[in-house]
Parts: sequence; C-alpha cells; structure tokens
Amino acid sequence: MNTDQLRAFVLAVDEGTFDAAADLLRISGSAFSQRIKALEKEVGQVLLTRTIPVRTTSSGEQLLRIARQTILLEDEARRSLGFRGSSPNYRPTITLAVAVNADSLASWFIRVLQEAATWDHVEIHVHTEDQQHTDELLRNGTVAAAVTENPAPVSGCRAEPLGTIRYWPVASTELLDRHRDDTGSVDWAQVPQIDFSTRDSTQRNALARLAVTPAVTHLLPSVQAYNAAVGFGLGWGMIPESMLPAGVLEQRHPDLGVIEEIGAEDVPLHWQHWTTTTPALDRLTESVKRAATHLL
Repeated sequence: MNTDQLRAFVLAVDEGTFDAAADLLRISGSAFSQRIKALEKEVGQVLLTRTIPVRTTSSGEQLLRIARQTILLEDEARRSLGFRGSSPNYRPTITLAVAVNADSLASWFIRVLQEAATWDHVEIHVHTEDQQHTDELLRNGTVAAAVTENPAPVSGCRAEPLGTIRYWPVASTELLDRHRDDTGSVDWAQVPQIDFSTRDSTQRNALARLAVTPAVTHLLPSVQAYNAAVGFGLGWGMIPESMLPAGVLEQRHPDLGVIEEIGAEDVPLHWQHWTTTTPALDRLTESVKRAATHLL
C-alpha cells in the first residue's frame, strides 16, 4: 500500500462520498475508485461500504488509525525537509483531528484554538462528543487525540491528566415550586430533566442518588441553549461551575439555585493521544496542557 491509496481511504471516510473525496484530491472519480480498489486488493479485505455516507468495515476500522498516522508522518516529513512540490509557495498542510466534549470546547479549549490560529499550514478538525465517549473516536481512528473522562489509555495511546470540571445541579425556583407536594417536598420524578444528547449520562447518574427516573427528559445539543433552558425553567441540569450565572453558588441569584439533594459532581478529564507523535501533535498537546492548567 502507498500513501496515495491511504490518503484516498481516509478522505473517503471523512468526506462521506467518493466524489467529494476525489474533488479534494483533484482527480477523477474513476481514478479515485481505482485507488480504493487497489488498496483493498492489496490488503485482501473490503475496507469501505459503498453507501452514502461511506463507512468503514470492521477491517477498514482497524486500518483507519494506521492510515491517519502514516499520512501525518509523511506530511510532517515533507514539511521538515522543506518539500515544495511543483509550487514555490506550497507547504504540506498538517491535519490534526481531535475529539473534545462540548463543555470543554465552549470554555477552556477556546484557548487552544487561539494558539492554533498562529500555526501556519495546520488544520484543526474538532469532533464533539460526550467526555465519556470521546475515547471511542480515538479507538476507531477518527481522531489523533481526545479530551476524555477515561484515564485508561486506548491501545497505542498515551493518557495525561488535565484537571477536573465540577458540575452543579441547577434548577429554577419556579420549576421546583411547581412540583412540590403538600408537605413542600419536590416530586423529582415529575421534574423535567435536560440532557445534552441521548448519550449524556451526567444528569442520569446524578439523579440516581435519589433513586428516581424522570418522566420527561428534554434534549438540547448546544451548550448555550442548554444553560439558557435551565435558566428558563425548561428542566433541571448539571452546569459546569465556570458557566454558572453570578450568585447561584452564593444563593443570591433571583431565579436559579443549586439542588442540594443531588450535590456537585467532579469529572476528571484526561488528554489521550497517539504514542507515535509528530511535532504538530506535540505542539497541540502542550497547548492543551497550558489551557487546562489555567482554566480547569
């Protein structure tokens, strides 16, 4: 196999169709298909489903991380050797794919993006996923690094602790008052809950302390909308301490309060990345560690 074939394979996965990937490589669709067929013939396995979007087979998933690593190493080698291709202004572009949980992306990880804005010929491709599942994207080869809750290194990766995000259970006073019984106790089974996604278990885990399952669970896959909806009384939710409105923790906020029955939850974060590193990946790692030190 050669890097042209591996690059075509990775782009097909990322772009979702052979035609879109072929356009990026500036080759015809038939030439692109030949590269994929040649790669599959060499490894003796079907690597991609011919669906829309294109997906990896089980064999393709095993090859994907190796393919990304090979491409990154080649691009870094070309860059370090001053390879210019056919144009004197050409420089290989280094692509760094990372998985970040939404709360981190909306807060401290912004500092990483600020630093990356000064890096020439580097693309940052960010994938958002719950911190309990970002390591899956590292495991299947989608990304080279991830902010994850899991401290156990994925095979072929290194894990480094970043710090802890403290989440507080918050609800509007009006919402809780609407669900109190005659004794003044809150009927937690009737209080709506807000999850970020179907894979977000933060609220469920916290509410399990009360041995309750909510009758209504809203889904809001936006950090800003999520926090605003808690403030509007759509439901209760776990909000990072750094994102709490002023006065909530001090019980001075006119509308919102901490749910004492549930209490805070600390979520440790780790940075996992390939053990086979490159200068660009090392620079990204140092930037992540600096940002986390200041803001977590």
